[in-house]
Amino acid sequence: MRPGIWLLGILLAGGLLSPVEAQGLILQLPPDGTWVRYEGTYTQTEIRPDTALGKLEIPPWVEHVTIKSVGSEMADYRGASVPCRWIEIKVERGRESEGAIAVGKTGLEIYKVLIPEASVTENPVVEEGVPVGFVPIIKGARVVGTGEPVPLTEPALKLYPLALLFTYCRTMTTEEENVDPGTGLGPVSATLLSGTTTLERPNSRTEMTTKVWVSPDVPFGVAAWSAQIIRSIKDAQEARDAFKPVTQVDVELKARGKGDNAQSELNFP
Repeated sequence: MRPGIWLLGILLAGGLLSPVEAQGLILQLPPDGTWVRYEGTYTQTEIRPDTALGKLEIPPWVEHVTIKSVGSEMADYRGASVPCRWIEIKVERGRESEGAIAVGKTGLEIYKVLIPEASVTENPVVEEGVPVGFVPIIKGARVVGTGEPVPLTEPALKLYPLALLFTYCRTMTTEEENVDPGTGLGPVSATLLSGTTTLERPNSRTEMTTKVWVSPDVPFGVAAWSAQIIRSIKDAQEARDAFKPVTQVDVELKARGKGDNAQSELNFP
C-alpha cells in the first residue's frame, strides 16, 4: 500500500506558539528566500488479529519536506492590495535507494501558493469557506511527479494526502516548554504541543495523536512533529465498542537543514 491512501489531509495553518486552536506548517514568515528541510520516516503496520502471522510490519518510507519562501508581490485580497508571499512546499517520499529517495511516479509533489502575509498571525482572519487557522490562498498550483502544474481552486491550501499527517485539531495543549527536539539546526528552544482528533463513521474510525515542536528559532516556526494514526473498522450495524484496529501509521519528521538561497522549482504562474 502506498503511503497516504486513506490518511487525513493536512492544512497549512497560522497559529500561536503557545496552546493553540489551530496548527500547521507555517506559524511565522521568515525573510523571503528562506528555506527549511524536514527529514523523517513513515511507518505502516497492518494489524491482522485473525491471522496466524498477526501484525505485518511494512518497511518504512523515507520522507523529505522542504518549505521555501520564493518571492513577494502585492496582490488583491478582500478588496485591497496587500503584501503577499509565494510559498513553495516540496514533498518527496519513497524507499531509500543509493542515498536518494526513489519517488516513483507519485512520490514527488510540489505546491506553490501566493498567500497574504497578514494571514499568518496569531488571530487568522475568518472568511467564508476558510476555517479559522487555515491560511487562505490567492492563487496557486500543484505538480505531481513529472506532470504539468494544475491550478488550485480551493480557498485554502490542502495537501492531498501526504504522510505529513497534520490535521486540524481544535485544541492543542502544552506538554513541555524550553525543550530541544534534536533537529539538525543546532540548539533549538521549542514548546511541545499535543493534540488529538477523531473521524468516525458507522463502519470506520480514524484516531490521530499529533505532537508539534514549535520554535521561533526555526524558519516558519515548526522544529519537528510526529503523528500516530490508528484506523479501526466494524460492521455498520455493530455497537461502537466493536471497532477493531486494522492499520497503524507512525510518522516522525525533524528540521535538518535551512538556508537563505531558496529558488522556485515550479514554473507558475
